[in-house]
Amino acid sequence: MKMRSPTAALSENPLRASAKLDAGMVQMLSMMVDHAEQPVTLELRDFGIWAVTEEGVRMFIGSMEKRPAERDTPRAS
Repeated sequence: MKMRSPTAALSENPLRASAKLDAGMVQMLSMMVDHAEQPVTLELRDFGIWAVTEEGVRMFIGSMEKRPAERDTPRAS
């Protein structure tokens, strides 16, 4: 298997969305993970990012900024 540089891997897999988390949001997420018996799933939605436990407990983490549409085009195979 041929190894690629991290830069090449990033250019082939463009960023789809980003979420800005402040210290309070990170602390809440950390507390949720500490109290969950299973891993926490992060859901990226048009309006924000959510943490969800296996039991279905949901916590809003913060707003999300979607990247411009031209970056959403699939890469060539």
